[in-house]
Amino acid sequence: MRLKIVSFLFLLLCTCILSAQQYQLSKPLIRVDGGGFFEKKAGVTVDFRLEGANLYYTLDGTEPTETSKRYKKGLKLKKSGVVKVKAFKTGFLPSETITTAVHKLGEKIQSIKITPEPPAAYAGDGGSTLIDQQAGSLNFRDGKWLGYNKGPITLTIDLGKAKKVDEILLSTLTAAGAWIMPPTSVSSKLSIDGQSFTPCPALDIAAQKQMDPSGKVYYRISTSDEKCRFIQLVIQPLKELPEWHPGKGNAGWIFMDEIIIR
Repeated sequence: MRLKIVSFLFLLLCTCILSAQQYQLSKPLIRVDGGGFFEKKAGVTVDFRLEGANLYYTLDGTEPTETSKRYKKGLKLKKSGVVKVKAFKTGFLPSETITTAVHKLGEKIQSIKITPEPPAAYAGDGGSTLIDQQAGSLNFRDGKWLGYNKGPITLTIDLGKAKKVDEILLSTLTAAGAWIMPPTSVSSKLSIDGQSFTPCPALDIAAQKQMDPSGKVYYRISTSDEKCRFIQLVIQPLKELPEWHPGKGNAGWIFMDEIIIR
């Protein structure tokens, strides 16, 4: 009888251990001061409250493991990069990896012209929305985004004087459930006088897949340290949502919150 009780308790213990191993840790919560843009330093904090769990992170875009740097307190970053964080605890499956990008702000933009004007519902503060050096949240209705479902959209940027430009960064949002999709194309041209423009290399933009996550997406255009005063971007929203989308056949939206010039 005693042997049966011991065997039962052993089996119960094994079942509990196996059950625990089937549970996956929840995702950590990550916050970046300024919403992802910074001038000198980016403050990054991670919240995960479970005794015995450890957080590990990387700053180079690689997947965190238990051999990566351990997160203990807030991070202060001086360079643009990709922060990835993952939670680990003995007896549990690791959490999903949380990824966020931080971008150092660049040149102050003197002015911007937009054609056509955005729809009133998603007009933000007009063109200044894209050059105010303030990030929009993941809520596209927060007033810090410009939204379009028709194109092409032409943005003409004036830096105030001729400067060497290494890259142009366009910050956008993707949320397929809200019909917000990647653009189908982003082309760019540079000019000294605002009359004669030289095209930059074209971007290769992948179509949104059904299982792709929502979040911010940044499009980087390399200009090879060219000197210019004026920059022209032409952006084309998705004309028809794909077959897998509940709104298939309707136009997709593009939302933009900032342009960074470095």
